[in-house]
Amino acid sequence: MATAVGTYVIERFDLGALSEKDVRQIADLYNTLGQERVPEDPVPDPQIVIDRLRSRPNMMEFVEWLARLGTGDIVATGSLIAFTGDTNQRFREVGLSVLPDHRRQGIARRFLEEMVRSFDRDDLVLSFFTNARVPAGEAFVRRLGAGETLRARFSQLVLADLDRGLTREWARLDPAGYHLAWIDGDVPDRYVANVITAYEAMNTAPRGTSALEDWHVTVEHVREFDRSRSAARRLRRLLLAIDDRTGETAGYTEVVYDPRTPHVVNQQGTAVIPSHRRRGLGKWVKAAMLERIVDEWPAARLVRTGNASVNEPMLRINDRLGFRYAWESVQWEAGVPAVRRYLEAGGR
Repeated sequence: MATAVGTYVIERFDLGALSEKDVRQIADLYNTLGQERVPEDPVPDPQIVIDRLRSRPNMMEFVEWLARLGTGDIVATGSLIAFTGDTNQRFREVGLSVLPDHRRQGIARRFLEEMVRSFDRDDLVLSFFTNARVPAGEAFVRRLGAGETLRARFSQLVLADLDRGLTREWARLDPAGYHLAWIDGDVPDRYVANVITAYEAMNTAPRGTSALEDWHVTVEHVREFDRSRSAARRLRRLLLAIDDRTGETAGYTEVVYDPRTPHVVNQQGTAVIPSHRRRGLGKWVKAAMLERIVDEWPAARLVRTGNASVNEPMLRINDRLGFRYAWESVQWEAGVPAVRRYLEAGGR
């Protein structure tokens, strides 16, 4: 069902049912907003964005809306993401993507009205993410009454400036009682339990004042992550540090790389199990990964990573390796009653 707000028409949509023209418009919209957030990046081929949209993991349930002009041009999208599983069922992640020339026209407010109307419970927590390079996002979430829960620092390593002497030294640390295991493609059966332990180690990362619960990873999640990554044509390198005695994961790091955007490698999680800390495992796996990136992907110019601003141990390692501040992101949360009050007050 479509409704109007000013000169815009708001529609709920299913990505799989959209025309190719509309999907291309959404990809172009996301590319435009990506340039606002990271103007130093080249604009990716829209097909890359389309591939990623169509390969989203199925443990994330999307409800989505778009805003059109009378001409049919898409100028904004809104998304509400719920997560399957037995944790964080009260959480919904909100995405509000409005082209700059169409902001402050009531579109984001209208998306929120549609979202709130779809709720059958008032105990939900809505989560928003803003980028310091786009002040309009923070201004909006503050107006609707969301509270800041966590700041994250995004950093970049210029690979041409990498201290290879340092990375080679750290890659040779070889702490007693541990060995490394590489996973390049889909996770082999013999390592699924290790990968689950690795991913769940991210529950030890700082969460600020967020109401998020620990995430519980399943075999199905691991397989679905693999399917989604493969369908988006992204490569992965996952490195496990394994305890020789128990065979269990002691630490890990993971990166993904799309050869179609060859300039950047995206760092995913890095974590060391608390009982294995202070043995140099974090330095070991990070340095071994960087050595491989440089040798295997010579077209890559940057490694990009995000860490909670209060995660001092990981920030120290990254700083020593040459990562430098690029921008800041903020996570915000708001309860449904607060959002309802904002909407009832008629705010924009």
